[in-house]
Amino acid sequence: MKTHLDVQDGQTRVQQRASSQLRKSSLLEVVAICLAWPLGLIRFVQGLMAEQSMHALQGLLVFFAVFFYVLIRLYQLRRMD
Repeated sequence: MKTHLDVQDGQTRVQQRASSQLRKSSLLEVVAICLAWPLGLIRFVQGLMAEQSMHALQGLLVFFAVFFYVLIRLYQLRRMD
């Protein structure tokens, strides 16, 4: 019986490490998203104001890439629950 408890304790420790690692990566992902979409919009507006269509398109592309990435991640999270 003692070995069974040791095995359970080992599994609990592994699960705790994995969940803490998951929280760190999720937090970094949220921070990256929160920084990326405003930067894309800023680049888009700067491109429009300076009449540089290439910069405006790049900014719009970054914004929509982040937007669709968030939609895909939300769909994946809904599927895991």
